[in-house]
Amino acid sequence: HALVPKDTRARDVSVLISGVLALLVLVAAVILVVAALNIAHTFRVLVAERRPEIGLYRALGARAADMRAWLLGLALVVGSIAGAVGAAAAWLAARLADWRAAVDLPDFPFKPETFFAFPWWLWLLAIGFASGFAMLGALGPALRAARTDPALALSRSA
Repeated sequence: HALVPKDTRARDVSVLISGVLALLVLVAAVILVVAALNIAHTFRVLVAERRPEIGLYRALGARAADMRAWLLGLALVVGSIAGAVGAAAAWLAARLADWRAAVDLPDFPFKPETFFAFPWWLWLLAIGFASGFAMLGALGPALRAARTDPALALSRSA
């Protein structure tokens, strides 16, 4: 019985941290689902508003693949820009947090210069993740735009 720890606070803190982490992962998953639905809705509205234009392109010879590529390319550009802006905002927030920590926290052993790491691959991952999610959200509207009947779209716009 000599090897049984008498103080279980470290284990209790570990369980608490695991629970908080699980809750944060759940919140992040819900945010991603809501973001995907917003992206899909935005592109659905874009396709509906540009239906006559899409019909004209189709009547002038644009293929269904051209319409898919156009909308998915638009999603790629929007997602890339949003991912870059989001990563830059995270980097700025990290710099601000580091500055506040340097000002507010006392010196302690092994105090790091920064609490955050931004390796080059993380920037690519952030931009790629945002681009991929934007393209995934735009996939359904892109398929709908590709199926647009030119005659029907042009007759409704007149």
